[in-house]
Amino acid sequence: MQLGHVVPDMDAALQVWTQTLGVGPFVVLETSKANRTFHHRGSPSDVDFSIAISYVGEVMVEIIMPFNDAPSPYREFLDSGRQGLHHYGFWPDQFESSCDRLAAAGMPEVSSIRHPDGTRDIIYCDAPASLGVMMEIASLTPLRSAFLGSIRQLSAAWDGERPVRRYASREAFIQSGAGR
Repeated sequence: MQLGHVVPDMDAALQVWTQTLGVGPFVVLETSKANRTFHHRGSPSDVDFSIAISYVGEVMVEIIMPFNDAPSPYREFLDSGRQGLHHYGFWPDQFESSCDRLAAAGMPEVSSIRHPDGTRDIIYCDAPASLGVMMEIASLTPLRSAFLGSIRQLSAAWDGERPVRRYASREAFIQSGAGR
C-alpha cells in the first residue's frame, strides 16, 4: 500500500519526514514521467513533477511536487488550498480488471499515466467521501517491481545517513545499484 502526498515544497516535506519522523531514506526522482504521457480529465496534460519514495515497513510513502500549472490531480489538490495526503495507492495483480471494478463501483478515472502505445500504467480515481482521498492503481511491471523492491531494501537497512538520495529518473536509480 502507498500513502501518496502532494506538496508545494519537496525539501520542506522531506525535512519533516526524515528529521522529525525518522523515515528514510527517500529516493527522489527529478522527473517521473519518463517516456509516458499524462492525461487529466480526458485530455493530454504536460504536467511536470518530481517524486520522493521511502518505506515504513511495507507501506510506501510517496511525496509528489508538481513543477508547473498544467492540469493534474496534483495541481487541483494544491490549488484547493490543501497539501499532504492525496491518495492511497495499490498495485493489483490484475490491473485492468481492478480499474474496471473501481469504475463500476462509482470511482471514475480522473487521470492516467500512459505508456507510449497508449495503454494505461497508472490511474487516479475519485473515491467516496468516506475515504477522504483519491485512489491510485498502478500496474506492477517488472521495472516497477525492481524499483520499489530496491527502495524497500534501502529503507529496511537505513542507518540514518544520507536521508535524501536524488536521481534523474527511475532507470538511473536502478542502474546505480542502490538498494542491493
